[in-house]
Amino acid sequence: MVSLSEYELDVARKRLGRDPSPVEVKVIDALWSEHCSYKSSKIFLRSFPSEGPRVVMGIEDWQDAGAVDIGDGYAIVLKVESHNHPSAVDPFNGAATGVGGIIRDIISKGATPIALLDMIRVGELKDDKNKWLLKNIIAGIGFYGNSIGIPVVGGELSFDESFSDNPLVDVACVGIVKKDKIKPSVVKEPGLKLVLVGLTGIDGLGGASFASRKLSGENEIGAVQIADPFAGKIVMDVTLEIADKVEAIKDLGGGGLAVAVTEMANGLGARVYVDKVPLRVKDMSPEDIIISETQERMLFAVREENVEYVCKAFEYYEYPCAVIGEVTSDSFIRFIYEGKEIASLPSQLLLSPPLYAWPIREKARKINVKPNVELEQAVRSVLAHPDLASKEWAYSQFDYEVGTSTVVKPGEADSAVVSLPNGKLLAIKGDANPDLCAEDAYECGKAIFAEAYRNLAVVGARGIAAVDHLQFGDPKKPEIYSDFVDAVRGIGEAARFFSIPIVGGKVSFYNENKKGVAIKPTPLVVMAGLVEGKLLKPKVEEGSLVLIGYTRNEMRGSLFAKLFGPYGEVPKARLQEDYLASEVVLDLINQGTILFAKDVNRGGLMGSLMAILSKGYSAKVDPDRILGTDDLMAKLFSENGGRFIVITNSPESVVERAKRRGTIASVIGEVKKGNYLEIGSWKLNVKKEVEHHSNYLEVEMSD
Repeated sequence: MVSLSEYELDVARKRLGRDPSPVEVKVIDALWSEHCSYKSSKIFLRSFPSEGPRVVMGIEDWQDAGAVDIGDGYAIVLKVESHNHPSAVDPFNGAATGVGGIIRDIISKGATPIALLDMIRVGELKDDKNKWLLKNIIAGIGFYGNSIGIPVVGGELSFDESFSDNPLVDVACVGIVKKDKIKPSVVKEPGLKLVLVGLTGIDGLGGASFASRKLSGENEIGAVQIADPFAGKIVMDVTLEIADKVEAIKDLGGGGLAVAVTEMANGLGARVYVDKVPLRVKDMSPEDIIISETQERMLFAVREENVEYVCKAFEYYEYPCAVIGEVTSDSFIRFIYEGKEIASLPSQLLLSPPLYAWPIREKARKINVKPNVELEQAVRSVLAHPDLASKEWAYSQFDYEVGTSTVVKPGEADSAVVSLPNGKLLAIKGDANPDLCAEDAYECGKAIFAEAYRNLAVVGARGIAAVDHLQFGDPKKPEIYSDFVDAVRGIGEAARFFSIPIVGGKVSFYNENKKGVAIKPTPLVVMAGLVEGKLLKPKVEEGSLVLIGYTRNEMRGSLFAKLFGPYGEVPKARLQEDYLASEVVLDLINQGTILFAKDVNRGGLMGSLMAILSKGYSAKVDPDRILGTDDLMAKLFSENGGRFIVITNSPESVVERAKRRGTIASVIGEVKKGNYLEIGSWKLNVKKEVEHHSNYLEVEMSD
């Protein structure tokens, strides 16, 4: 099955001046798939800021990952990808191969992978299928990361009915490389030999096309690749060993050889001898060899005198290595099988698909009605929500300390922190907010970028680079496309405000269930930053509780609104407040003034307090001291940005520092040992909620 429309086939015919052969149709389909071409998104993605003084390699055509200078001759390489459709069909292999693919993207830059993040969204666990999906997604991620020896240091796990049938499995990876050793994924001269390592099989056939249409449930298992982390370990180690001897490196991902060869040629031509490709399965058809997405394969552009060196390094491990062709100057991509040319297509045709800007239409907003809910019901319901539960059941299945570089571990803070070879500390975090994006994708785009920035600040880091992943339903549906355009606009605006370049990303459309119902719009931002002064490992202790920033009656898109119905206004991302509040936190960390810091996001103030309550402490809050709105529910549950809670023994210093930075802070209560939450004169024993927080996933997934 191909995803090309009749219009696109007609465009191809006109440009070629003839009918493409069946093999050529599959090659065009792979290159023009939404997954590989970004044909419905590229014109908007160009608005992202991608340059800056630290950027070594940004959003360039056909580069597999972005690179950012971190000083002392080093650069980090950053990338985010997803394996949503494969994980919906075969969650174990779908998730595992997502990890393998992102690792190969990093090593294609000559960089050593040092950390992984996983951001997972599934349907509610009352459904047995969702339990099955989650259990196998976690197992697949752990299987690959643990086996290959790269720590999974952080991530997200949240639940919503819109992700039933179509889970979201995002994986990000960070690598480290000497700046002068970064490898391109494209070539600039003809005559180089194309060297392929690894075996090609029948798994992953048409995967790029599969990812570019909605799930049907019919005969889709063949589009899912099979994971082999032990082969992946060989590929990683040897690729890094021979990187100095090659001119370009390309991972074989979506579209297989068809895409890898064409993108590596970068407007030049290539001649590929399909029958020289090492096969895992006998008697594969040439078109299947060309589009297979079998994992653990890499393509190298190599000078002839270095071919023997490269192949010997792989053959030492009995890993297949073969010269399958060469780069040519005639700007045609040619596939030859048993002496016969079975495909001959202009590079520019393959690299220039039709680009689309689909109609847009804003969604009608649900009626705004303030729910009639008692305080105790609201507090108990929010604190017990699965999104706020401990994720230890998941991250305990990952070896997050392998490599001995993990400094702040999963569950310890809002961001993970790893040590780098130059002695610096790198913080990384991924953030999304589907509920807010379903209300207002523009404000959501700004908000998730700002949240990532705040999450880095709580450990003492300042953001330096970001990548994004934009996940939506069918772009041809006007309301869905409107959300996509608005999210891009919001993310771009925030990136420009914070002067943080977006050095890479991904777009995933057609995320819908089998009934054609789309997921909630889920743009995701992964941000990396450097600890510039002191590192804070947030530690809950007795002390004064201080809230930094203004609280507003902006309840739309909040967890409270999800549980009890929409009311209030959509949170407006006031980026200046996010920046100023983050500067206050950074100042306080470097002064050694605070013991604990957490930004206010999911669940509002109550959600943030759960990080304190779950450690065996009580929190006493005076709502009259919360500055901003007079609405009690908004004071407790609003998720507007620009806010942090901190624990300190010097509350006056915190308030004064905020004032100097041009924002506000107020002492709203205190933290002591115990099991209580006090809000004014109201007091609640939260032992039951804390136990639920600690045990929820373990209990649910033990069935």
